[in-house]
Amino acid sequence: MRHDGPVVIALDGSPHSEQTLEWGLAEAEHRAAEAVLARAFQVPRDPSAWNWYLVVPEPALLAEVKEYLVERLEHATVRSPGIVISTRALDGPEVPALQALTTDAQLLVVGAQGQVGRTRVGRVGAHLAAHSRCPVAVVRGASQGGSVVVGVDGSPTSLAAAAAAAREAVWRGVPLVVLHARPPLLDPHVTVREVPPLATSDADDPTHQAAERTAATLREENPGLEVRLELLDDEPVHALLARSGPDDLVVVGSRGMGAFRGMLLGSVSNEVVRHASGTVLVVHDDEDR
Repeated sequence: MRHDGPVVIALDGSPHSEQTLEWGLAEAEHRAAEAVLARAFQVPRDPSAWNWYLVVPEPALLAEVKEYLVERLEHATVRSPGIVISTRALDGPEVPALQALTTDAQLLVVGAQGQVGRTRVGRVGAHLAAHSRCPVAVVRGASQGGSVVVGVDGSPTSLAAAAAAAREAVWRGVPLVVLHARPPLLDPHVTVREVPPLATSDADDPTHQAAERTAATLREENPGLEVRLELLDDEPVHALLARSGPDDLVVVGSRGMGAFRGMLLGSVSNEVVRHASGTVLVVHDDEDR
């Protein structure tokens, strides 16, 4: 995971982009990193009887995108005068164009762009969270004042996520919540189960012992950081969603212990990205590269 590349902030011209920009600039300030304001565009085409034709002339569309980026750059320079800020107009489909920038970036910041309901993330955010070559922040709101919540399960990516979450908490001056959820054993005779998360502590459980060691390491490596360890008997997705709120940052590894090796985004990470009420940071490990 790189620490020397730029923070790429993906903008699309929607009202939500203002929140994405504010969150991304604050993150670049925390990291003392360059910020790159990026917007992808694709010239719309319609089929005619004989061929495809341009709906909007390409030079006109490019000029419109550049004008938008200049306006956002002026705002960003006033808001964050202490960092270097540049712009990139990307010609092509949004997902692959932005994904190409993540090879050299230390963070990609995208807006959730989803509607409240079945899912709270759009197609672009979901694809980039799974396929990018660097950590991805899927932003819902500009607030950075809540706690940082990280889920750990002992997998390499969850440990990388815990280290990244500790850095985020230190930068913000907020507590770090380290959450380990042990899936409960369900009664096969019970078909409906509506039980709230159950706090538990099992000294003989190896996963609890590992979570304790992870929390202790984070305290040792980050003096002064308040690290709260929460051990629950609950499904991991439900536990993370229930524990975090709109102002919190949830940090997850791209793949947990249960993910197949070929998967780029595990089931827990995928569900948290799609349904969390606040911003989610997805941390990829070196095997995702």
